Amino acid sequence: MAYEPSEGLYAGLSLLPTSDLKEAESGGQKFLDLYDTAVNMLKDSDDIMEKGKATRTGLAAALDLTKLTEKKVSEVYDDLAGAISAVLATRKDIHSSVPEKVYLTGNKWHKDVEDFKVDAFGMADYNSSDLILYYKPNQYVGVSLKKKRKADAPSPTMINNAFSKFVTGPEFLELRKKLDKERKRFFATQIKKASTGNGPLANYARITGNKSITQLKPETSDADAQTLWSMKVVTTKTKKVKGKIVNEVVPLINLKDEDTILTEGSAATDVPNKSADSAFRKMVNSSLVSTGNKLSPLYQSFYDAMNVDEVKDKLADTLLARVLKTKLLDLLDWETNEFGFYVVEGVGSFNQTTQRATISNASVYDIHSIMCAIASLAKRKSSMQIDTAKTFKAGSKAAKVFFILNKGEVPLLDIELRYKGSFTAMPQFFATMTKDFQKMMKEGECSEIFN
Repeated sequence: MAYEPSEGLYAGLSLLPTSDLKEAESGGQKFLDLYDTAVNMLKDSDDIMEKGKATRTGLAAALDLTKLTEKKVSEVYDDLAGAISAVLATRKDIHSSVPEKVYLTGNKWHKDVEDFKVDAFGMADYNSSDLILYYKPNQYVGVSLKKKRKADAPSPTMINNAFSKFVTGPEFLELRKKLDKERKRFFATQIKKASTGNGPLANYARITGNKSITQLKPETSDADAQTLWSMKVVTTKTKKVKGKIVNEVVPLINLKDEDTILTEGSAATDVPNKSADSAFRKMVNSSLVSTGNKLSPLYQSFYDAMNVDEVKDKLADTLLARVLKTKLLDLLDWETNEFGFYVVEGVGSFNQTTQRATISNASVYDIHSIMCAIASLAKRKSSMQIDTAKTFKAGSKAAKVFFILNKGEVPLLDIELRYKGSFTAMPQFFATMTKDFQKMMKEGECSEIFN
């Protein structure tokens, strides 16, 4: 698993007095010293708990400055500034005391908090707490930690889930089949296009023997589309498998650099007119760009699927439940312990040249205020609308579509749908709360809970 340095720093800082954090707010040597203190707390404190040692060890390694590049060192110092912001907000808005224990969640949860781990809505980590703070006598606080460098920067995403997660179950079987057919046909057509004329794959336009990719008709033939969709290539890149060095084999549609294709046993590095940044990859990405107020054909297929009567309400409700954790409290055991869930968005950065830290007030969102706001809109119809300003922005080359999830006329979530590396996988939803929804919680009828 990937280890997020900011989580390790937040854990270490959570056990320190507020005065230590405030002394380091402006930067300088106290800021640098606080980094060392936080890391040492993470590594050595008996009050930081987890099941096993993997998460603590991984976080400590991610924070070892001696093993980081100059860029990474700069990033973890920025993370420290954000973590200071987040812990100070935790003290101000959630609990003023230093917690008795801090639990690292990771892949395995400590026995003290494992009952709070919830599998729901297709998510093994529906309780998305990155850390859990414990206060006597029986209060547990789950913190979903987010970070950004500047106060006016967009909020970081709260989920990234594949589209397929939202159309599970037998009732959506035909819809899934239709989408699979559409995306295979679309990407197979891109392969054929790249293999035609002077396309980036023209020199490799063979399947078996002398048969050419250009002879296939993926636009109309499901069999031809499947052939190209399933096509794999051997590359010059290597990896170790069971102690042996072997060449990597990748689906052709996921090829990131055509110059790495092995042709007849030798590297195709002498092929002329090949771009170092992969002309093929660039071509595929450009086919996903929406222009002229018209969606890319593939994204149009997904948008049509979103608006099927049997899908649209479930999709909107599931997105809300996944992003905002609106069902979390219903799924927890309340007999012995009190559990609160908060999204804490730390804001800070550090300039290594000037040794100055810029630390702003973090945003804290209580699950109760979120639920209150959603409940007040419960009778309003859910809808997913294309954010035309972002999707069709002049000159944009973004291979993604932007949406707004509304309840009635109130925009709740800013959503984008895009591919994340692999074209053989489904595209993914990324979502954040809108500024309107944040304002509603802070200033609307739920503001008393929020404050």
